[in-house]
Amino acid sequence: MVESGYSSKAIKFYVDNVNVGKIENPSVATTFLGSCGDLIKLYLKINENNIIEDARFYYLGCPGSASSASAMTTLLRGKTIEQAKKITGNDILTELGGLPKSKLDCTTLSIKTLRKALAEYEKLKGRLEI
Repeated sequence: MVESGYSSKAIKFYVDNVNVGKIENPSVATTFLGSCGDLIKLYLKINENNIIEDARFYYLGCPGSASSASAMTTLLRGKTIEQAKKITGNDILTELGGLPKSKLDCTTLSIKTLRKALAEYEKLKGRLEI
């Protein structure tokens, strides 16, 4: 995989299945299907102070999607909702140490899934506070 342009850290995220799994009773869980056909289901556990305590995911797709989602969920832990909204594809690439050029869109899939999850959480939270 290194010969393909994956960093050693991206390979480790993929091989070790970092943060792959389900959260029981998540604050929000959402699925996003990318234009490439890859799919990510993201689970977030958010506390009463709007801090992300846990982030996990399942995926159907390539190593680029898996390692990007692993890096993103690692970045999310301990962040507030507002901080999480500011995470970018470049942040994921930095965390990974690089991806092949053909896999750069995988970070976009993770970010779009995150944006959808945060929007759903805020919508749900707004309903609960009424």
